[in-house]
Amino acid sequence: MTEQLSHFLDTALAVILGVIGWMIKKLTDRLEKDEERLTKIEVELATQRERDTAVENRMSGLENTVKEINGKLDRMMEILMKR
Repeated sequence: MTEQLSHFLDTALAVILGVIGWMIKKLTDRLEKDEERLTKIEVELATQRERDTAVENRMSGLENTVKEINGKLDRMMEILMKR
């Protein structure tokens, strides 16, 4: 009887350890997938930041150009008004 109980407890312990090991493996797999997703998102955000910076630089250049053109137009208007 004790041998059967011991064998049963050994089997139960092996099954429980197997289930716990399987749960841990699933958890680590899920964490790895989440880490990959986060890395992908971080790369996309960095790329978007670079694009945004490039657009801001272009817009700044356009603002300066518009100001210059505006100043030239003002001078032309003054010249035309004097005539």
